Amino acid sequence: MIKKEMIIKKSIKYIEPLETGIYAKGSKYWVKVTSDEEEPGRGCVFCSRCVDACTHNLKNPNSEFGVFRMETVYYDSEGNRVLVDDEDKIHLVEKILWINPDECCNCKRCVKMCPQRAIKVFKNPDYHDIGVELTDSTIINNCLKRAEGDSMLSSAHLGAQKSKLSNDWLIDAAEILSPQRDHLHEYAGKFDDMYLGKREARFKCETPIFDVHMSYGSNSHEAFLARLIASIKLGRPFFTGEGYLHPDMMPAAKYCILQFGSGGYGPWVELDKFAGFSMKYGQDAKKGKGGRLQAKKNDIEIALLRCVEALRNLTAPNPQHLQYSIEELPMRVESLRALLGDHKLIGADVYGTAWNFKEIVVALAKAGFDYITIKAGDGSTGAAHLVDLQNRGLNVVYLTHTADIALREEGLREQVSIIAEGGVLDSFHAFLVLLAGADFVGMGMRTLHPLGCTLCQRCHTGQCAWGITSRQYGDRIDPGIAAEGIVNMVRSFQKDMEGLAAGLGMSSHADVVGARRFRYHGNDPLLFETFGKTEIFKQLPKVSIKERKHKVFKTYKVVYEENKDLIENILSKIEGDYLKIDVGVFEIDSRTLNLIMKLAAEKGVKKFLLDNVVGQRLIGTGINCDEITVRGLVGNHAFAFVKDVKINVLPNKSHKTSIPANAHVGVANTSNPKEINIAGEVGDLFAAYSVSGKFRVAKSGGVRNLLLMKAGLPKEWAELDLSKYNDWDKESILNELLLRYQKRRSLRKKMNWGQFLKTFEKRLNERKPPVAIFGVGAEKGMGDYFMEYAQGGIGIVLNVVEMENPMGYYICSGMTAGAAYIRGNIRDNQLGIGVMKIDYLTDEDKIFLNNEIEDFINTFKDVDIDDTYNEKLRSFAERFYKDKESIFNDFVKIIPVTS
Repeated sequence: MIKKEMIIKKSIKYIEPLETGIYAKGSKYWVKVTSDEEEPGRGCVFCSRCVDACTHNLKNPNSEFGVFRMETVYYDSEGNRVLVDDEDKIHLVEKILWINPDECCNCKRCVKMCPQRAIKVFKNPDYHDIGVELTDSTIINNCLKRAEGDSMLSSAHLGAQKSKLSNDWLIDAAEILSPQRDHLHEYAGKFDDMYLGKREARFKCETPIFDVHMSYGSNSHEAFLARLIASIKLGRPFFTGEGYLHPDMMPAAKYCILQFGSGGYGPWVELDKFAGFSMKYGQDAKKGKGGRLQAKKNDIEIALLRCVEALRNLTAPNPQHLQYSIEELPMRVESLRALLGDHKLIGADVYGTAWNFKEIVVALAKAGFDYITIKAGDGSTGAAHLVDLQNRGLNVVYLTHTADIALREEGLREQVSIIAEGGVLDSFHAFLVLLAGADFVGMGMRTLHPLGCTLCQRCHTGQCAWGITSRQYGDRIDPGIAAEGIVNMVRSFQKDMEGLAAGLGMSSHADVVGARRFRYHGNDPLLFETFGKTEIFKQLPKVSIKERKHKVFKTYKVVYEENKDLIENILSKIEGDYLKIDVGVFEIDSRTLNLIMKLAAEKGVKKFLLDNVVGQRLIGTGINCDEITVRGLVGNHAFAFVKDVKINVLPNKSHKTSIPANAHVGVANTSNPKEINIAGEVGDLFAAYSVSGKFRVAKSGGVRNLLLMKAGLPKEWAELDLSKYNDWDKESILNELLLRYQKRRSLRKKMNWGQFLKTFEKRLNERKPPVAIFGVGAEKGMGDYFMEYAQGGIGIVLNVVEMENPMGYYICSGMTAGAAYIRGNIRDNQLGIGVMKIDYLTDEDKIFLNNEIEDFINTFKDVDIDDTYNEKLRSFAERFYKDKESIFNDFVKIIPVTS
């Protein structure tokens, strides 16, 4: 115990800079803490609130301290430092507040949390006052950072120039014959009754201002939950982002729209319980680039949710591989429609820099999407390269106008809703975007401000002191209070917009959309040419509206009416839980076949036999059954999203010309089957994004088989049942969300962050990764990019036909987890980036392969595939059972180089 008569000294000191010379850039911001001597009564009281508040430390991310550190030093009477245990020698106690301004990012949490208001943060002139107007401090210091090899990632950035929405736009006044109205006392300008979606699939909205896609993981649990609660209260859909929805939040699934990005993260179950499904074709701040989640942010809970291995770097590829062409877009929509039904929304996100932006928007609308989200140039992100952030796409008003006109010209505007987002800062900007032609407007960064966001641009580091983008500090946010702040902000914006609408003499949301009642008078030539030189009517060319009756717009109700006799005739042949359907080669089309299977499943059918199949798509998608046997050729996107079903594809030799048991493109994508056995070969993208299950292919595979294969379905997802929440009202759902969060918070408060994450480890280890095994046929070997970007799971190539080299190039390129076992002579130049080849197998490897090979042989040994393959498989089986070790010696194992 320190004696009371000891002298207490308090000091505020700064950390000395580590560098001198040109690379001593200094701190971007200066942190000034006022002492009590400088400002009596308002100076620092050394309470350590700033130490607890600050989490930023880029040079030493594992440090307990950020900008601030509190140190207590003990001295004897002669001024020598002594230990705290030497109580009798202690004469002076000095409390030192150390400040390291080099780590400051101006997040202002220390300023807001200081009880004395003793902290000030301001721009450091030594950092900013350098260079000339053309080559200022930004250019020079960025060059110095690059010269030192510093990371050039950043986040939450608004580009190199100020937003082009901030100035130079004027909204028209009311006309004499359309006088303005009082929106507070008259029914005028009301924005409380709108629908996202213009066909069968619709979501009733009470505000035109939406949140945007931000994933769980990019946001902390609390920030994500606050945004979800706010969206429910505001009567708008909640967009989940690419990270799926946490199990604790699944009761609110009917208010959520899932996003499927190029990474395909998630368990992909219970999808028909959500409000919709959004396909990500572009990301505003990354110009169509895929994202990358650093290993340290991919913690155990995130890995469970995304169905990947924990603590591995996650890479989402740049292209959306499930569609390589405009012609394939309708197939994907068709697949999703089969899964979700007619009343769930299917949307697409498109980035607005491509020279053929108009054509892309039209193609998406023609493909059958219910809404299109335009990602414009001032949009933000949690992590992107500076060169992308500072040089992105076009202005949101211009892009909205362009998309609206293009859809009008094609007669598609009344078939699809438009959401526009990217740099919308306030209610005036939001109203401007609606006038330009959007049905709804998205605000992302604005939603985060009530949670504490000060745009400090450190989202990508996981050090957010406010707990918005740092999961470890998420408990600094109270989701209920934070949600109320978002609600109040959006409703205030909405009132502003209603007032602007009433001032134009407009009564409703529909009056505003596409009205073009504004003028641009700034110096941007593109915007001036479009909105400054001409009158409103010249901006809206007269077009002949074309009636669109393409088959992608047909509902299942229409399909049933057109094929009623055929459907009822087939359903009359149900025998208990079994139904045989003779497809008759081309007599039953894909959607009709899918509808028949859905109706049969509702009548209790669990086992299907489909005969004479030649290229029908959608087989199994959205069908709740136990077993499907197909005789014939399987079409594109069959078996997509299936769960807990056994599927066999067999040759059909009942005709003069036999039909091989092959499968086309994208078959079994995003699936969780018990097992899928194909007694032939498969095309490109087989089992892409597969989460769990067994996949056996007798012969070869095409390009990008097992793309982004995942690491297994957690038990809690496999057993999930959301049916009890179907009839719950809004208040009940909100109460359930908060109750679940309180249980989580209670557990979290009992332990540190690492211990809390450890509680999820058992569930992670219980998962069973998907396994895919290819036999390889005599006709051809495997295609390129086998297991590209795999994030778990096992791929096996048996090479039963004894090809010297059965593989293509770029094997396992970008793989972050999982393994490939390939039998054959694999050259090093065939391997992709980031993987290595091992030329021996462990005992565990051999036990695993032994079981998988035996199952493969037993699956196909009695199937009459073709004479050549049958003989090769028999020979392989004989050799395997006679001398397994010689077979194992032919294998190489391919694994990621780094974890």
